[in-house]
Amino acid sequence: MFASDASWYQIEPLGVAFPANREDVITLAKYAAEKRIPLIPRGAGSSVTGGALGRGLIVDGSRHLTKIMDIGPDTVRVEAGVVLDDLNRVLREQGRYFPPDPSNPNVTTIGSMLATDAAGSRSMRVGSTRDHVRSIEVVLPGGQCVELGNEPLERIALSKESDKPVVESLLSDPLGAVTDGVTALAATLLGSSDPGLKASEAEVRRGLVSRIARILSEGENLIREKQPLIPRNCSGYFLRGVLSRTHLHAARLVVGSEGTLGFFTAATLHTAPLPTGRGVALLLFTSLDAAVDAVHALSDQLPSACDLLDRRLLTLAREADAFFTHFIPPTAEAALIIEQTGFSETQARDRIRFAVETAKRFDGHLAADAYDYDSAELLWSLPRKVVPHLNRVKGAIRPQPFVEALAIPPEKLREFLGRMQRVLQKHEVIASLYSHAAAGQIHLRPFLPNPIPADGPRIEALARDLYQAVFEVGGTISGEHGDGLSRTSFLRSQYGSLYRVFQQVKDVFDPHHIMNPGKIVSDDPHLTVKNLRPTVSPPLVELQLKWKSDELLAQAATCNGCGMCRTQSADLRMCPFFHVDPTEEASPRAKANIVRNYLAGHLSPQDFASSQMKRIANLCFNCKQCELECPANVNISQMMIEAKAANVAEHGLDRSHWILSRSHSFGTIGCLLSWIVNWGLNNPVFRWLLERTVGIHRQRKLPIFARKTLLDSLPRELTEVPHEFGKDRSVVYFVDHFANYHDPELGRAFLSILDHNGVRVHIPEDQTDSGMAMISVGDLDGARKVAEKNVRVLSELAREGIPILCTEPAAALCLKFEYPRLLDHPDVQVVADQVVEATAFLAGMLAKEQLRTDFGPLKLTASYHTPCHLKALHHGSPVLKLLEQIPELEVFAIEKGCSGMAGAFGLTRENFDMSLRIGHDLIQHMRETDANFGLTECSSCKLQMEQGTSTPTLHPLKLLALSYGLMPEVRQRLQRATKKLVVT
Repeated sequence: MFASDASWYQIEPLGVAFPANREDVITLAKYAAEKRIPLIPRGAGSSVTGGALGRGLIVDGSRHLTKIMDIGPDTVRVEAGVVLDDLNRVLREQGRYFPPDPSNPNVTTIGSMLATDAAGSRSMRVGSTRDHVRSIEVVLPGGQCVELGNEPLERIALSKESDKPVVESLLSDPLGAVTDGVTALAATLLGSSDPGLKASEAEVRRGLVSRIARILSEGENLIREKQPLIPRNCSGYFLRGVLSRTHLHAARLVVGSEGTLGFFTAATLHTAPLPTGRGVALLLFTSLDAAVDAVHALSDQLPSACDLLDRRLLTLAREADAFFTHFIPPTAEAALIIEQTGFSETQARDRIRFAVETAKRFDGHLAADAYDYDSAELLWSLPRKVVPHLNRVKGAIRPQPFVEALAIPPEKLREFLGRMQRVLQKHEVIASLYSHAAAGQIHLRPFLPNPIPADGPRIEALARDLYQAVFEVGGTISGEHGDGLSRTSFLRSQYGSLYRVFQQVKDVFDPHHIMNPGKIVSDDPHLTVKNLRPTVSPPLVELQLKWKSDELLAQAATCNGCGMCRTQSADLRMCPFFHVDPTEEASPRAKANIVRNYLAGHLSPQDFASSQMKRIANLCFNCKQCELECPANVNISQMMIEAKAANVAEHGLDRSHWILSRSHSFGTIGCLLSWIVNWGLNNPVFRWLLERTVGIHRQRKLPIFARKTLLDSLPRELTEVPHEFGKDRSVVYFVDHFANYHDPELGRAFLSILDHNGVRVHIPEDQTDSGMAMISVGDLDGARKVAEKNVRVLSELAREGIPILCTEPAAALCLKFEYPRLLDHPDVQVVADQVVEATAFLAGMLAKEQLRTDFGPLKLTASYHTPCHLKALHHGSPVLKLLEQIPELEVFAIEKGCSGMAGAFGLTRENFDMSLRIGHDLIQHMRETDANFGLTECSSCKLQMEQGTSTPTLHPLKLLALSYGLMPEVRQRLQRATKKLVVT
């Protein structure tokens, strides 16, 4: 899980540590110094350069070092694992923010930003991370912790033996008699255990400052000559301008050092007031050259941002989001996103208007503009969504990020793009282009196969030629993301004799090269093409699901490790587990890594079926949100079903999961004995016994059983196929478990709505449960039996093109997407193609003006929750369109993420607490809402929404039936619940 990141490298670490505080980091540093074990700091693990990989001890600061420690008027003190979005969410309450804006702020940690000097689209206006740092707490190799800021200079220390810089004398005689500060520094960095050499923080800091000041002073001319003075440069160590006559700004120096000089545990950062006025404009051009020419003119207006997108990205935008198809025509060859800020919205509008007029001189035109926060963010979602969506490109040739962050003088942009095109043509390669154009920052991704060792010479030649083009215009090979493994080998080519100064700086901080070795300072000329991710061959292992040729292989390989699944943003549901348990194993990315290594042969079938793998696989309950929201649409849920099935095939299913996944088998008995069973479900003693025997948590609210199942209570004409059925508006109703055994009223409500609208219905009486619960726990043999039965029952009418409607979203999802992976039945896809969720079917009728709208008024308010499985059907929330037709009804959408129930998952004693943690915000909303009731299509979401509250939750179809005047008894369901252990 920690052997890879968003790059194309893979290195198995010796181990992984999760420090809870600074003292833990100090202990790790002391241990590493004593044992000479490399320490590799890691944040979100989203580097495209391999910067957080290595054969050493990975130190993950993102799990526990997450405190916002102090907020001042214009500063904030944070630990290194704080996520940027989380920090700005807190600062925004005070009207301030931390200005640097990397492309994935919802996963990027402050420590990672410090390590790579993160910037973003607005760097021309706000600068980079380095420009907003007051001081950094750094744990040095050996375990000394120092706070580095803008440090005053003392007399530069010389050795007693000669006038050599101390950097040389100390290396030859580490504990020789030099100044107290340097002696203290040596004792610290070399890991001395002599109590007499214990040093204070001040002494160590003085030693660092004096030695670094000497090095920079002696290398002043080299630094001025060799380190480009351009807006963006994070290649090598940043030495320009950190030394003045009186101070060494040590914090600015270590920013961008990628963990090679020490471990950042905390920092004091400068904050800025939020802009009062803000405007964003999307400008389209008929040629890339015209857009580039416009950049130079627009830069004179000092925009906050000016980003350039090429034709490939615009095409991808139209494919990725229908929103962009409205104003980005296929003829657009390039686009600029311009942002201007001001003291008022009026000023921002004036500046945008001026930018649009300027663009017209270059045949540009305004496609869209925005001046409020939400609309502006929607326009900015174009690059933020589309660049990650490059990972969705299918096929063997894919965009690769190994030369991804070139930076040049902005005025040389057009010249460089010409040179770049000639290099790409020479190597017969195409590429995508995204640029923070006003800052000269170029994100270039050549389209290449996933590399293998034999590709090394070609990759190095392409990189060498591109970098040479960069050097010829006075640029740098890395303006963002650091050097990592992919660029370090080329630093000597860029800096020449200045590279020796980098080595000297490294030796001062880290004489044994323990801290993240191989980054920035390395003697390996071929580091770029070593430690490549192993290519995955078609699996020779036995798979439990029915995958198409190489499909699982392609899914596992498609995950590039970008880390977007680590988001805890409320705007995204992926991943419910990671939202409450932000550990790497909880992330979808980790699961893809495991499957990829299994298919590559690095894990045995026994490993894949092990209890350890089961624990990780159980951190997925098949909600499908990662497939929806992952930039590459990786289907992690299916991979984890495969893993769970491997475990079940090897070890069987435990009693609790076996019973709960087959609850439909006991439904008839529950209905027959409903008078006693329902009493027991609300009895604490019976619930204690149920927990001990079946594993259902005693406090989980459960549904009562109906006295008679829906299928048993239907009139015969509904269960027999009528003559000439299907020649007019006809449907099949797949009932599923909940409506059949617990809520027949839902089925009757749906049938009454269909009848009211002249839709003929057939309900096959031989149908059974969908089997989704079995699939989710990996019991595929049991699931296949029910799937085969349902396909056999439904296939004849499906072949006639008759829609199969489901009131349970999980059932619709199961029939439509899970059955084709389970069965080789010739009709399974025929059935799947006809499956439609019930409210989506009715919304379709409404759109075609086929649905009656004679709804009666309901002066009520409701809170509506969209189930994950409904989202996974790609229907959106179709019922909201239906509910809009009901006069006087107010419906408010709840945007509180996944309910955490996930069918049988939230029932069990082992998962009850996790289920409540995931669903906490939704449950809390239902406890605090002023709405009369909740609404959701999902039966298990209903259970969670009623957990711990007396507010009832209904299926929206019941409300439609009530409004039609078809089922007045539904009003009784709107009363507050009085029972603690059963739902309404």
